[in-house]
Amino acid sequence: MFVVLAVSVASCSGWLNVEPVSNIPADGFYKTPTEAEQALIGVYNGLLPIPEYTWNMCELRSDDVWNEAAEEANAARDYFEIFTYSPTLSIVSMLNDAWLDYYKIISRANLFLQNVETETVFDDDLDVNLKASFKAEARLLRAYAYFDLVRYFGRVPVVLEPQTVDQAMSTRQSEAVDVYEKVIIPDLQYAVDSLDYTAYDCDGKPVESGRVNKIVAMALLGRVYTTMTGYPLYDASKKELAVELLKSVVDYAEKENKYWASTGTQWQEMWLSDNDNEYHIWEIQYAAKEDYGNPMIYWMVPQVSSNFIDLKMSGYHLPGTDQLLALYETDVTGDGVSDDIRKEATFNFDPEEPTHFYNKFFEHKKKLKALGKADNTAQVVNRFYFPINFPLIRLEDAMLMYAELVGDTPTAIGYVNKIRTRAGIGSLTAKELENFEEAVRVERRRELAGEGIRWHDIVRWNKHVELVSAKFRSYGTNSTGDIINPKIYDYARRVTKGTYLYPIPDVQIKVKEGLYTQNEAYR
Repeated sequence: MFVVLAVSVASCSGWLNVEPVSNIPADGFYKTPTEAEQALIGVYNGLLPIPEYTWNMCELRSDDVWNEAAEEANAARDYFEIFTYSPTLSIVSMLNDAWLDYYKIISRANLFLQNVETETVFDDDLDVNLKASFKAEARLLRAYAYFDLVRYFGRVPVVLEPQTVDQAMSTRQSEAVDVYEKVIIPDLQYAVDSLDYTAYDCDGKPVESGRVNKIVAMALLGRVYTTMTGYPLYDASKKELAVELLKSVVDYAEKENKYWASTGTQWQEMWLSDNDNEYHIWEIQYAAKEDYGNPMIYWMVPQVSSNFIDLKMSGYHLPGTDQLLALYETDVTGDGVSDDIRKEATFNFDPEEPTHFYNKFFEHKKKLKALGKADNTAQVVNRFYFPINFPLIRLEDAMLMYAELVGDTPTAIGYVNKIRTRAGIGSLTAKELENFEEAVRVERRRELAGEGIRWHDIVRWNKHVELVSAKFRSYGTNSTGDIINPKIYDYARRVTKGTYLYPIPDVQIKVKEGLYTQNEAYR
């Protein structure tokens, strides 16, 4: 398994974690392609904490996760404050941690791009343009970080080169559309134009694991364009651009027979650590090693018995919502049992354990036994050792984004049916075809549950207020609509139009008075 290597890219304290130019070593680090590659891996290293934010800032905020601590008066923890749309979210430390970690990726990428341009001596006799390829990887990673930042926080500072502390402290926020048009899209277009279908190491040899390539760049740019077509930008000019890119990604995958689990069993096995790099277009790589495990897993799983794992888990009870779970109850054989293989592969249904917690990424004894795999859970000695890779882009996501954009064309219907039939629930029914848009949205919800997609989907569709408010009202009332828990019911009032964004972290607001403007919903 590919393990991202920590390299010494120093940083100072402050909002952007930038290293003052005067402190950057002038020689001895970026001179050779080997040293440049080590520094590039250091940019990838910044991805390691991202799934923790994906779970807490995307899934918990959506209509797909319930928090069984919602009635507790003293549950003032980050995940609880995010879940309940707390009006004091700006002081939640996880938001500041996310801000700093994303800017750490950006800072490292900027430092790399500056040095690889001016310091590194490349071999002109190589068959590949290694300099352009390395730069494209760094720019893609920078674009990814800005894409998440702009979706979480809206107006954010844009920095495209290493800065002094004084420069950093005078860099104001840019409008969200400018972050897209002046940073994210140019960086990703450069990556599309400069990357090959494989990445390369410092000797110009193909690298299959853990690095981005042209298909990743195309899929990510397709996702960016798709996002821009919806709320709040509603940029219709990006639709055809997205469609073309996403179709090219799917065509490549089909031609090369890549990224697709062809059977339901393979789909279930996709979520095991031994399927490293086999099915995801782009994934964050993890290993059973101190501080190199997936940090998301611990957050997702309550305390379970040793039938699952010997490690004591978080104890947080964060199951799928009743509405989401109901979507998996498709019975095409008429025997009264759900035929969707994703149901129990995504959620736990063992009545002797805390029920309905997310099971997809949790590699445990029962799952391994059911799939005929050896028990490897002893390697997870603490919560920092989970070796499960996390997908940032899957082929199914690209297929369903395409279907969402083009509507009920034969190709789009074929993509949706391909996903459904593998899951065991058959092709779209005549009734579902009548409302194809909703059918695609439902399929995205089932297929991509727990992957940090749902929140961004419901924001893009401008459904976040409606759907999350309905979640709180549903859990606050009984079957006849009577309010049985006013506290939970009233959480719905906190979900407003402006809460599609998080607040700028209070720590950042206070770095320099007047530098940043807080997002409107939190002023």
